[in-house]
Amino acid sequence: MSEKIKIVAACGVGMGSSLILKMTIEDIMRELGINASVEHADIGSVKSANPDIVVVQTFHEEKVKDAAKVVVAIDDFFNKEKLKEKLIAAVNALKGM
Repeated sequence: MSEKIKIVAACGVGMGSSLILKMTIEDIMRELGINASVEHADIGSVKSANPDIVVVQTFHEEKVKDAAKVVVAIDDFFNKEKLKEKLIAAVNALKGM
């Protein structure tokens, strides 16, 4: 995918967890050589950001299910390998759209 992918990392307030997640996603996208812009936001602002992919904790998944083309729900912000697997799947899903 040559176009830049827009990813939003979201949490309840949009400050702590989502900022950590944003930095981790940026690292992963760099490692994979994927052209992506990554923002962090609160759950209520996700839809207006118009992302291709939104990454949230599992318990927020239902709140953002219609906010992006692909929703990635995670249980553990600190499991970088699992997040990487899910992001690869999300990018591949975008390619298929």
